[in-house]
Amino acid sequence: MTKPVIAPAFCQVAWVVRDLAAAEKFFVETMGISRFMHMDNLAAKDTEGTYLGKPGNWVCNLHIAYAGDTQIELIQPVSGASMYQESLDRHGDAVQHVAYWLDDADYDAAAAHLESSGYPQIQSFRLPILRVGYYDTRRVIGVVTEIVGSTEAGHELRRNLKAGKF
Repeated sequence: MTKPVIAPAFCQVAWVVRDLAAAEKFFVETMGISRFMHMDNLAAKDTEGTYLGKPGNWVCNLHIAYAGDTQIELIQPVSGASMYQESLDRHGDAVQHVAYWLDDADYDAAAAHLESSGYPQIQSFRLPILRVGYYDTRRVIGVVTEIVGSTEAGHELRRNLKAGKF
């Protein structure tokens, strides 16, 4: 089996924060990001979400914007057990993961590659336009690695987000 090439798909740095409004205000007022798209009350029960290999019970608020070619994601846990809450409890407000955006057709090979390389999946969820898996790369790079498998509709959303059309 050929190893998938994931690195060129790098797209995102994600922070987990206690105060989402304050973090967003920093990026808008200090760093010059125009605005964030809000996905509030994203729930495991509505997205086939998992945590540690079992159905998840987490709920989070997720805000996304672009700084140049890099997606900035801010996440605030709302309730339930999740890697987001675990990170906040251990490290406070901090970078929690980096992400790579792939075509959905490449997702399974990338996921299998990460798993077979010794990086188990911690958490996952699905939306109609994409699927997301988080892999435990903390021992080697200090943060979790996320891969996103996107449909064409997901790619279009990303292009619109980057252009500020949302």
